[in-house]
Amino acid sequence: MDKMEAPKGSGWRRRTLLSGLGGGLLAMPFIRPARAVAFPQRPIEVVTHAGVGGGTDITARMMMMQAPAELGGDMTVVNKTGGSGAAAIAYAASKPRDGHTLLLVTQSHILTMLRMRLPAQFDDLVPIARGTADAQVVMVRAGGPLASVAALREQGGDRSLKIGVTAVGSLDHVTSFGFARAAGLRQLSAVPFRGGGDIVVNLVGGNVELGVLNYAEAEAQITAGEVLPLLVLADERLAALPDTPTAKESGIDFSAMVARGYCVLKGTPEDRVARLRDGVLRAMRTPAYRNYLTSSGQAAGSAAGAEIWARQLAEYQSLSREALAELGLAR
Repeated sequence: MDKMEAPKGSGWRRRTLLSGLGGGLLAMPFIRPARAVAFPQRPIEVVTHAGVGGGTDITARMMMMQAPAELGGDMTVVNKTGGSGAAAIAYAASKPRDGHTLLLVTQSHILTMLRMRLPAQFDDLVPIARGTADAQVVMVRAGGPLASVAALREQGGDRSLKIGVTAVGSLDHVTSFGFARAAGLRQLSAVPFRGGGDIVVNLVGGNVELGVLNYAEAEAQITAGEVLPLLVLADERLAALPDTPTAKESGIDFSAMVARGYCVLKGTPEDRVARLRDGVLRAMRTPAYRNYLTSSGQAAGSAAGAEIWARQLAEYQSLSREALAELGLAR
């Protein structure tokens, strides 16, 4: 019997193949390709513990002015004051962990988490980016007995020096604890005041012997020669205080900054965390945001990514835990 030859060309083979597969293809349901869920789907809430018009509130709003262009969505600020950050933490913890809630975090939040039982704790924080870092300065009365680093270390090693703080267990109290330990001083005797301005007044008046403040809080008294900035608690000297050495230059391995940054809570999808990290950091590296930093007396390079922010938060949490325990203030 003669063999049947296939028609020349490829059309026969295509028809045969399709007819063989046709039953299976018709039996299979039609599956639409998966579509990525848009993000953000609604305005992102930036939750702060500060009242409207305060420094932290302004920091958030300056970032928010730049971020929509980077993230492709709007933002709104939510002011939840009370409890040294407790109200803001509780509010953020009550929201879905879907990337639409950013918590503006400061060291005060870390202290509050250590001292109170809250619905979100330190291990729940997922760092996004740091927005500001304001170096602290050890200040004494100009012309007083502690007007040199050598005098401070000598007298502070013999007796407990009186330091002005904004509250017992506050950020500046914990900072002074860490500084005293690094400098080999006896534990300082904390005298609480209502704010940095009151500390400066009492420093000039001789009611306290030193304070840990930012430059802006005592700028007028420094200019007038009433307050002496003794040491900058940063890795580099401040542009506003070029003649004031850092603690590390003086042989004291310690730095401290008042920092503000952003976190989401654990459980937020990783792709949204990555999107927020990129967009928020880009927003804070714009000329407008950098101008805000320099005009408020901060370094233009204060904004930093998640890795630096995470390390700083972890270091402060460790120092705060030790300080609160030794001061008898831990829960």
